[in-house]
Amino acid sequence: MNSLGMIEVYSFTTALCVADLMVKAANVKLIAFDRNRPFSPKIPAPLIMAVKVEGSTADVEYAVQVGKAYAEEKGRYIVSHVIPRPDSDAEKMAYLCDINRDKYNKNMPKTMKGVDSDNIDFSGALGILEVQGFVCAVEGLDSMLKAASVRLLHKEERLGGRLVTMIVTGEVSAVRAAVEAGDNNASRYGKVYGREVIARPHNELLKFFDLEAIEK
Repeated sequence: MNSLGMIEVYSFTTALCVADLMVKAANVKLIAFDRNRPFSPKIPAPLIMAVKVEGSTADVEYAVQVGKAYAEEKGRYIVSHVIPRPDSDAEKMAYLCDINRDKYNKNMPKTMKGVDSDNIDFSGALGILEVQGFVCAVEGLDSMLKAASVRLLHKEERLGGRLVTMIVTGEVSAVRAAVEAGDNNASRYGKVYGREVIARPHNELLKFFDLEAIEK
């Protein structure tokens, strides 16, 4: 590994958006997402996510700057760092990835080391809704699926189900309508910690999700 870039932010939603911006901004590889629990009750979301990339030192430094600027704008930034030529054991730790391997992601590899994203064929958008608790999550998902022609791509459960992130996919307009409906209805039953639409997700981000699962 040439250089390792890391950035910690609040919420899975922020991490996904930061990752997409980083790989679009510079020639870097997205290698892992990791997570931790917050250390203070006065936080914007009850989850800390780390985004990790690799590449040349210049590219990694620029990518981290872009990710940091976005997270700061959203009030979700915690810390970031770049390590040129990390030690072999540090490199192994960097590749540790913590994303749910449920029905939708059970066929994904355990590590993204050496995984190529060039052959991914995807033309839609990603819609993200991150909410408090299962009742809020089910209502939000039901609203999204009924509001527009979208499919559930991934479900991320954290903190024993107290924090649930749902990712849907479809055409950009459909995804925007779905996320708006999900946000409006879910917020009646719990807190919405994140809602975003990624119109043209980078293949480096898409490789972390089983796109074939939505066709089954």
